[in-house]
Amino acid sequence: MTGHATEDHDAPVDPILETAVDWLLKTRACPHDERLRSSAIVWRAAHPAHEQAWRRAERVWKLTGALPGRPAAAAADTPARVVPLRRRRSLGRMVAVTAAVALAASVVVALLPTIELHLRADYVTARGEQRRITLEDGTLVILAADSAIRVAYGPSERRVELIGGDAFFTVAEDRSRPFAVTGDDLRVVDIGTAFAVGIDPEALDIGVESGAVHVAYAGAVPEGSPRDARLDPGGRLRIDRATGRFNQDRVQPAQIALWRDGLLVVENQSLGHVVAEIRRRYPGMIVVRDEALMARRVTGVYDLRNPEAALRTALLPHGGRVSTLTPYVLIVSGA
Repeated sequence: MTGHATEDHDAPVDPILETAVDWLLKTRACPHDERLRSSAIVWRAAHPAHEQAWRRAERVWKLTGALPGRPAAAAADTPARVVPLRRRRSLGRMVAVTAAVALAASVVVALLPTIELHLRADYVTARGEQRRITLEDGTLVILAADSAIRVAYGPSERRVELIGGDAFFTVAEDRSRPFAVTGDDLRVVDIGTAFAVGIDPEALDIGVESGAVHVAYAGAVPEGSPRDARLDPGGRLRIDRATGRFNQDRVQPAQIALWRDGLLVVENQSLGHVVAEIRRRYPGMIVVRDEALMARRVTGVYDLRNPEAALRTALLPHGGRVSTLTPYVLIVSGA
């Protein structure tokens, strides 16, 4: 059992951590603003909890590959001869800080779910990262980009919680301790298996490459609908989170979890789902300005190894456009 197993991981992100992230983003956006940097130092020194939160925010910043501070903020402080020096500096500082606050506010909103994910997890991946993990019993886990798991091994059961994202498990045999994956009302019990589990805002996905699993769902389902299923090799199950409906089908076992090979395969899923999956592989921010566009249904295969090209390929047939704001920010809009 890991040292994290007894901690309370369900608590929300605390306001001190949110404030620390806000200060961190502001100072990174305006690295040459001494007044801003001094204010951040004063806040950090005000209480030991502030400094601890700052350190945690820095660790998350490094893990998530968040937006780096841009030197443009420094250029705004450079005086010009045609304007009095004091006035120019004041204007430059005001523009830089205003831009920093706006950037920080938008990035904090985008990063808070990721920050919570990192703080709850035993193993986590950043955007664009895929990781192979061998657990203490020899079970192999392939963790997709922007995903996280928490491990809770005990004397009678081996349990892994998928906090978010996608994971593929090749389970080591141990008949005395069953292996189960849980997450968001979902429980998947291994029966000598290699299988994948995915969690996103729209659905829960399970696919079996070899062996078999038993799937149990504790969420709301339509009256008379099943709450569990058995999946054999090639079996797939998608549970719609909005309706609780089970959608079960079969493919070739080799087609399970193609994200391991950098491919995203979708069948009649929302464009919002596609954008969310691509966002996890893009080393920056993707900002959506047309939510109606995201509701459209798509079917296709997209190359996640080139996230920006995949995004354009998915949007083009539906009149969507991708604009590059900076090398780290893409804007999605309608026609």
